[in-house]
Amino acid sequence: MNVLCVLFGWSIGVCYGFVLLSSASEQAVEIFESGRAYSYEYRSIVSLNEENRSGKVQAENPGGFSVEGDVTVQVVAEIEGGGRCLKIEFLSPKLRVPSKDRLVFQPSRLDATKNSPFFALWESGKVSGIFLEESEEVSMKNLKKGIASLLQFQLVNGKLETEETDSSGKCSTVYISTTDFPSNLTKTKSNCISPDLDKQEIPQNPSLSVEILSKRTTNYQFQQNPDRISSIHSREIHSAFLSAREEMGNRLETEETLILRRFGNVDIENSQKKAGKADEFVENFGREKGLTYARESLLTEIERNADGDVGKSFGKTVEFHRDSLKVAEVATTKQSRAFLEVLKAARKAEKRELLDVLKAKKNKEILPQLYDVLGHVGTQEAHQAVTKRLHFEKHDLTDLSERYLWALAFSPRPRPEVIKDLLDKFSKLNDIPEKVQETLVLAVASMARKLHHVHQGTFEAVQETILNNLDYAKGDGKLKYLRALRNLKAPNTLPVLFKYISSGTALEGALSWRAVEAMVKDNRRLNTTDVLSEAEKTLFQLNRRHDSSARTIAADILIEESRRSGKLSGKLLDFLVLPDPNYEVKRYVRQRIEMAAERDGEFGKSAEKRWKGERLLNNYSGASPRGLSVSLARKFLEHPSWNGSLVAVQEMKSGVVKRGKIDVVMEKNGLEDELFSLGIFSNGLHSFMSGDEEEAEEEGTSAATAGIELAVLGAQIRPFVFFEGQGELMGHVWSGTASELTPAFQVITLLQDQSEYVRLGSGLIGKIDIKGAASLDLSGQIEISLWNRNARSLVRKSAGIVVIGSTGIDSSFVKSSIEFVSSIEPILNLQTDIDFSSNLQLCMRLTQPETVLRHTVRKIEAIPENKKETRTSKNRKMSVPGKSYNFNKKNNEMCKALFG
Repeated sequence: MNVLCVLFGWSIGVCYGFVLLSSASEQAVEIFESGRAYSYEYRSIVSLNEENRSGKVQAENPGGFSVEGDVTVQVVAEIEGGGRCLKIEFLSPKLRVPSKDRLVFQPSRLDATKNSPFFALWESGKVSGIFLEESEEVSMKNLKKGIASLLQFQLVNGKLETEETDSSGKCSTVYISTTDFPSNLTKTKSNCISPDLDKQEIPQNPSLSVEILSKRTTNYQFQQNPDRISSIHSREIHSAFLSAREEMGNRLETEETLILRRFGNVDIENSQKKAGKADEFVENFGREKGLTYARESLLTEIERNADGDVGKSFGKTVEFHRDSLKVAEVATTKQSRAFLEVLKAARKAEKRELLDVLKAKKNKEILPQLYDVLGHVGTQEAHQAVTKRLHFEKHDLTDLSERYLWALAFSPRPRPEVIKDLLDKFSKLNDIPEKVQETLVLAVASMARKLHHVHQGTFEAVQETILNNLDYAKGDGKLKYLRALRNLKAPNTLPVLFKYISSGTALEGALSWRAVEAMVKDNRRLNTTDVLSEAEKTLFQLNRRHDSSARTIAADILIEESRRSGKLSGKLLDFLVLPDPNYEVKRYVRQRIEMAAERDGEFGKSAEKRWKGERLLNNYSGASPRGLSVSLARKFLEHPSWNGSLVAVQEMKSGVVKRGKIDVVMEKNGLEDELFSLGIFSNGLHSFMSGDEEEAEEEGTSAATAGIELAVLGAQIRPFVFFEGQGELMGHVWSGTASELTPAFQVITLLQDQSEYVRLGSGLIGKIDIKGAASLDLSGQIEISLWNRNARSLVRKSAGIVVIGSTGIDSSFVKSSIEFVSSIEPILNLQTDIDFSSNLQLCMRLTQPETVLRHTVRKIEAIPENKKETRTSKNRKMSVPGKSYNFNKKNNEMCKALFG
């Protein structure tokens, strides 16, 4: 006979679970009373589909399956202390899978797997344990835990908030009923956690994050005379999608139902009896039936080999994707996808296998890409394999050393032991090349920053190393440590940075301000009185003469504070009115105020009002200030989730870009997230220009230098210097070595890396996995003609971006999944043309060529037992039109003069 066991208990006068409930009228209610057997029809439906945040009805049939059968329940023993033991049997479980537009029965492992009665113990309305036959498969045990979890509830009058553990994990649970005897009871579970299951996610850029939303609701219907459960209906929805594009994601839905079909009396005289311990009762039952039972909790278990086949080894995976990893495929989606596959294999590989791949001569051409992979693996074992082959002090390994350190800097999950090893090498190896040394200190600063909440000791060790070396360094040796403080973003280093701002060299002051700016962007609460006071001293040169780059960064901080307060600072207004020998700084400040006004309506109204009230600004001369400096923001993405902007800044000196940058910024509800920043800098090039009035010379700006700076996902890397000194510059001019498009920086990095298991109320376990990667290339070229007195430069930033997201269930009797793959290859060109043959003409053009966004969705249902598999797929393509971004009226006029 099919039977169910449950313990009951009272708490503070309220009876919970299948127990006597005292209503206002003192009428006793007993559910699942002794001497009766209840038979229910059971169905569990799993649906897998694309995420649908728009609310539109989707026409296609979802993937998924259902499990169906009968469940019988009966009280078989009363346990000492007032509890009860019930026995449940799950009869004739069957599997249905999709076929055309409906679900049909298919033979599966469920048909033949061992399936014995099981017992559930109740105490105070909760299932305190469940007895399952030891030799049953994990998949069958999990289904039974799901059935027992459905029967766990508390009868209440009104509302009860509590915490329960069942097949969904440990959850915050709310019960709501509106009647004395709840003919309708609703249970809602939220914040379900499973600390025992693997979970990994990137704790960095918000716009790149993955959101996982879950909703779990169960409704209970009761009948009276006699009192019984007539139906249970449970529904869950688990959505996983990209924060930046909510339509890129998957949805897992489940519906469980238990519907009462019949009940009746049953002779249980021989089996129902008093028992001091439930364990003894179950043991006796098992001995009679030749079964062995073990007590377990309601928490479900991951099946062994639930991830399906192990896949190819690391070596074979590298071999398969070798061509895709080569330099020829840089900035393509093909390379990004290959990177994700190789990374997956590398995380499972042992140190010996990793070393063998690095040693193989056939992999020599793709070593930079392999170091990208191993830097993102980030384990101690992978790091040991790399350092067996890669010696930072060897000059011929400089490029590979930097490539690996960049990967570590960009990796979302740095390991404390790896940081410790890098610090040891930095301290003990005296002959590390300067480039590698700077990249190493920048990398450990970026890595420590990501760990500062969980490994404070590691963070403090890195900070101490940077500050100590900064104190002892001489001359330009200090610069790399100031850049490292920009990556570390430690608020308690502000006094040190202020010291270099007030008394350091011009370049030290500018780099210190960049570190302060990075901190303020990361934490707006750091925009304190001290920071603002120091910014005023720098912009208005109250304590000393400052480099123009330091002044413009200080202006940015002051303008941002004005924007946040909603009022244009009177001091900034005075600065625009009063004379200043460096008119490009004034031009820059005005441009930044106008940009802030465009992006913030309230601030714009305030600024316009004050602007119009200032007669020295509100005139023709004030409306057309002298200078070529530019500051603007242009939308490249408008979306309900996040908007994207290109923020372009050009600080000019004598017609040449002294400091310029283009930031890729994502925005949502006032939150800004900077993903990439490309900077250009130069000094001492004004001697090539003719006729223009010279600005006041600044300290340290006479030597001819030029280069680029790059920050990726918040991590600043060392600057790339094109030339240093007039002689090296003239060598490039006469030889034309920079006239071809030349790569300056290439890397493959992770964008998303979210993976977690989700326990479902039905007893099944879902897995969500979303990974994204970008293959990046930064290239440039410059042509200078002294004969024609003109110059042309091009900076190209290109990427191949791929995001792969899968949601599925992998059990011994069925495998079902849905996967999306999104890919795009965007390009951004910044072209500058200068004619200094007579009147200076400077034309800047920022363009984004047309590209295509591809999105593929695949659904797979497979039955391992009979090797039956069904696949469906859908492909979409969306053209992203090309754009040419408008700078300003003056730039347009000069472009027209140059090109007609």
